Amino acid sequence: MKDLKHLEVWFVTGSQHLYGEETLKQVAAHSQEIATNLDNNKSIPVRVVFKPTVTSPEEIYATCSEANTSPNCIGIIAWMHTFSPAKMWINGLKILQKPMLHLHTQFNRDIPWSEIDMDFMNLNQSAHGDREFGFMA
Repeated sequence: MKDLKHLEVWFVTGSQHLYGEETLKQVAAHSQEIATNLDNNKSIPVRVVFKPTVTSPEEIYATCSEANTSPNCIGIIAWMHTFSPAKMWINGLKILQKPMLHLHTQFNRDIPWSEIDMDFMNLNQSAHGDREFGFMA
């Protein structure tokens, strides 16, 4: 089999500043963990590269533009960790010339029903953000 490890799929996570800096740090940590686990998966023949969380139309546009010009990037995985207004993605996705995979999942396998609080709810909004993004995309 041909070695494809020089090729990259970028793991791009959407969020927004509404939740504050501490939540965005947790979003980045969760995203890094998922990207690392995907990258270490032997059945994925290319590298999965974590990219910083995008929180504005400008950051999304810049990331999509960079993906277009990167010779090693063959596509992006888009994941909405928190509620991320899908409208922010429109201009970036319009210019994206590489394939996009929408990862529609939440970070936690199990929901901590007995101790769930608003901080947990604000951090884990994939159920809303991913559906909105999927509809828009």
